[in-house]
This record gives sequence, C-alpha cells and structure tokens, in this order.
Amino acid sequence: EGTAESLLNNVNDNLRKVEEAVNVELSCFAHQAVRCSLKDLVPYNLTEGWSEEAKAEFCSVVGSAAVEMRPLGQDRDSLLVDLRKAPMEQSTDVPFSVREYLVFIEVARFYSPVTLGRRPLMYYPPVYPEASKELDAVVCHINNLSDFYIQLVDNMESLLLSAKLQDCYNALTEDKLRVYCPVIGQACVARFEDELWYRAQVIGHPGGRKVEVRYVDFGNKQILSVSDLRKIKDEFFALPAMVRAHQNM
Repeated sequence: EGTAESLLNNVNDNLRKVEEAVNVELSCFAHQAVRCSLKDLVPYNLTEGWSEEAKAEFCSVVGSAAVEMRPLGQDRDSLLVDLRKAPMEQSTDVPFSVREYLVFIEVARFYSPVTLGRRPLMYYPPVYPEASKELDAVVCHINNLSDFYIQLVDNMESLLLSAKLQDCYNALTEDKLRVYCPVIGQACVARFEDELWYRAQVIGHPGGRKVEVRYVDFGNKQILSVSDLRKIKDEFFALPAMVRAHQNM
C-alpha cells in the first residue's frame, strides 16, 4: 500500500494542467506519432492472434535505432508500411525487410504474395584451368560419379582463407554480423559440424528457422540453423569460389 501511495505521489508531482492559452497554441501542431501497421502481415496462427514471441522479435530487430520506412498504402487509421533494417558500412551487407524476417522466423505470414525486389551479391565464379593442362588436384566432395568437386593442390589461398576466417569469426560476439533474413543466392559465412567457419551460399529455405547452404570452397551442402550464419566481410568476399564442379554429361 505504501508503495502504491508513493508511486501515486510521484505521478502527481510530475503532472501539470495545461493552461487554456497554451492549449490553443499546442492545437496548431499535428501529432508527432503516426499509427502504423506492417502491410499484408498476419499472425502465424490466426486463431491465437499476435504472440508475445512475435512482439519480442519485432522489438529486438527494430531496437531503438532508426530504420528505413517504406509507406505502402493506408488502411482506415493506420499507415501501411514496410521497415528495412539499415545496412552496415560494408558493401556486402544488404538491407533486409522486417516483414520478410518475421515471416522467415515463422511468427507471421504474408496475407498476400510479395515480390522480393532485391538481388544479393554473389561470389565470383571459380577460375577454370586451361584445357589439356595437367594439374594436381584433390577431390573434396562427391555427390556421384557425374557430379563431384575438386580443389587445386597448388592453390595456397584456400589455406590462408580458412585461417583468416577462423580468426575473424571466432572473435565475434553472437549478434555481430548476424543474418536475420537470408536470401536465396546470398553469400555468407556458415558454421559447419566441426565448429569451423566456411564461406557459403544460401540455396534453400526448408522452414523451421533453418537454411540450406552450399559451402562454395568445398561443394557440399548442409541444412543448419540461421543462428549459424554470419554476414560475409568484404575481405572474404573478393576471392572466387575455390572448387570446380565436374559434371560428366
């Protein structure tokens, strides 16, 4: 009871009636806050409505920093918008739609189809050796006899790349370079079963906050949690993919 009374006293100490003259002056200013709604987005479970998890995820991704807003229409007393998380300084970082992120983590659904209007940056293709030239190579991944991947033995860049990747990404905090909404074709860095980091490319969305990637320097594929992805830094993006695919037609 004492706590409630103390709280009430604090509120009263900070409340003041607005004088009529001031009220008139303030009436000339429009409201500074605009009611908004994420366009075409509905709860993942329509019968239960918006979950606390959806609200928490929305608050987490939006945070207190400024976001890019795209007005997409108006519905009664709400402005229909999409919000995009502002990119970081590096050129390989792509702004992502908050709507698409909430759909990807399965706390929301799209009410109607949405066309994705962005194209992620992709790796440079591998450099193929000249025809009829003899080279030393290692077969690093086999799907079958008509589809396997090789690395050239004399290519020391792969060893240096791997060492630098581990040094860089093991030093990151959990949220640093986090991927929120992976796009098909997106270049990234992914953690493999051996707990090491490798360059990868997003190739599928199997659901359940999972993502399918192909490790571009080895050729193998893996389905893993989106929490095992990180954005790729410029210094690791410039090198072409290290493996060459060999397919017998």
